[in-house]
Amino acid sequence: MDAILFRVPLRLNIDGTPVEIDSLQNAVTFLRDWPGARRGPVYACAMKSCEAALAGAVRAEDARKAFESFARITGILGARTFAPDPAAAARVPSSLVAAHH
Repeated sequence: MDAILFRVPLRLNIDGTPVEIDSLQNAVTFLRDWPGARRGPVYACAMKSCEAALAGAVRAEDARKAFESFARITGILGARTFAPDPAAAARVPSSLVAAHH
């Protein structure tokens, strides 16, 4: 099975160690390894969304959002880094770019 990649990977901070979740399969593996004692309703929602996306019942990006919410609520979501979209940068009129330099 080909990996279902997220458009924007999620960065987690696990005990000071950065972890990148870049695909639906990585998210499911991470959730399966999550301690049973720390599994609650937010965990269940994220897992259900990821499994539904693997089955094709929901979009991978919707499952990513559920996983991101899980990570934020559990306090493991890392700082977001900004990587400009080259296609978006190409659409910026040159007159605007010149005005800012």
